[in-house]
Amino acid sequence: MKRAGLLRAAVCMLSVLPALDLVRVLRLINPLWLTAYDFHVFSLAIAVSGAWAFIFIFLALAVTPVQRLTGFRWPAELRRTLGLFAFFYVLLHAAVYMVIGQKLRFDYAWEDAFLQKSRIPGWLSLFLLVPLATTSMDVMVRRLGGKRWKRLHWLVFPATALAIAHLAWTQSDNESGFRGTRNAIVAFVILIGLRFVRFRWSAPSRT
Repeated sequence: MKRAGLLRAAVCMLSVLPALDLVRVLRLINPLWLTAYDFHVFSLAIAVSGAWAFIFIFLALAVTPVQRLTGFRWPAELRRTLGLFAFFYVLLHAAVYMVIGQKLRFDYAWEDAFLQKSRIPGWLSLFLLVPLATTSMDVMVRRLGGKRWKRLHWLVFPATALAIAHLAWTQSDNESGFRGTRNAIVAFVILIGLRFVRFRWSAPSRT
């Protein structure tokens, strides 16, 4: 138990570093990055926060396949932490859009949601992840019951699919390449496929 707590603490410290480094870089680029509109600052912040959101979502989804492949039980101790950091970076991504991009003009964001086809899937993905984050505590698991809690957390799959659609349409809007979208699709398909594979060569469960 103590080892699991230390492992989660280490993962938490490492997981927050990308966000801190992003703030450091943005301040170097433009000391007024929060108040003055700077497209370079916005495009960098939105890309980096979105990329880390995908990384943590895929790390959380990889826990079950890693357990089955290796036989180790300790990855399950990190599932909740990784999932919460995925939600943190999704929220950071949305905050970058609202604060740096829209300067907290919700009327602009509302109009933009219907002018840019990439926006709606992104918002829907965020909304689907909210109940997962808010029910991640032990007390909520007990209130919902294990079976209902597990069914609720299957929302991560449509949320991830919507996030990939958001990324694809964003790259289409920007007339950029689809390398990021292809990588996300490949990772997502592999992780879903591995959940249905029984690893006959995996060792018995170990701590």
